[in-house]
Amino acid sequence: MSDEWMDRRISLRNKHGLHMRPAQKIVETATGFQAEIRAIKDDLDFSAKSILDMIEFAAYMVNRASENDNEFTFRAKGPDAREALEALDLLVANRFGLE
Repeated sequence: MSDEWMDRRISLRNKHGLHMRPAQKIVETATGFQAEIRAIKDDLDFSAKSILDMIEFAAYMVNRASENDNEFTFRAKGPDAREALEALDLLVANRFGLE
């Protein structure tokens, strides 16, 4: 198991589209991996495997991040960290499969 964190910078097309259902999709995707996975924004750090953390993260992105700031970081550490980051990047790129 790798003890080093891997980062993936994520850019949302529309941060206002980040709400309960996309948060749930993030958790569903993240829990399919053994790696520890975090969503990082500013000085805040959220577990991507916790629905409560992802709801709080979504609220922060929509209400607290500056209007034109649509970026955040997924960070992962563990045996399948690279695969987890790729899956989460694809999930966001595909607009959480909700369109």
